[in-house]
Amino acid sequence: GAQGSQIIGGVAAAPHSWPYMASIQVDGQHVCGGFLVWPKWVMTAAHCLIPRRSPSVRVVLGAHRLEEPEPSQQVFSVSESIAHPRYDPRSVDNDIRLLRLNGSAVLNTRVKRIRLPPPRADLKPGTVCSVAGWGDTSNYGDLPSGLMETPTTVVKRSLCRTLLRGRVSANMLCAGSPNTTLQGVCAGDSGGPLVFKTKVYGIVSFSGERCGDRRHPDIYTKVSNYVGW
Repeated sequence: GAQGSQIIGGVAAAPHSWPYMASIQVDGQHVCGGFLVWPKWVMTAAHCLIPRRSPSVRVVLGAHRLEEPEPSQQVFSVSESIAHPRYDPRSVDNDIRLLRLNGSAVLNTRVKRIRLPPPRADLKPGTVCSVAGWGDTSNYGDLPSGLMETPTTVVKRSLCRTLLRGRVSANMLCAGSPNTTLQGVCAGDSGGPLVFKTKVYGIVSFSGERCGDRRHPDIYTKVSNYVGW
């Protein structure tokens, strides 16, 4: 599946209802989602190849509509970009990256950090989570004006392996549409958070061939395996 960034079949998120959400931008273009885990650290996917100390890279917190300079936005550059040492671009295993901001985020109602799950915590199949992003909203490349969100349901790993012909490691979570409506992520606003009960359990990693198609569930990096990292 392609690595891109789309939320399919979602709804507009209430402005600032995802206060930990980060927009990672290169030359003013949104390239990946991410989320604030500590005032100076944003977590994203390793396959978002964000260089450090590059004047063209910025991380925007507190945003809803990216094309407008909202007063709630806090903008940083990236002083360190650390991919997991065992990230494998071929299998997309260990698809997790930490970005150190060049300053500390000022936490307020519109900029908050999200808590990490307990180590090794797994989500049971059938658990309904939420995912959000600013990526395209259809298979045709329409960009939304504000943050979009959609529910998505955890799929059993064994079923996921069958549907995706292997390629699903124990470091991955699998989720997709529970029904026939197209829903989910299109390689899913890469780097964005999969959230259940105020904690982040997954990082959008990659999706199947068709956006939001339940026969091709989306793959998320399983955050609880990396809490010690």
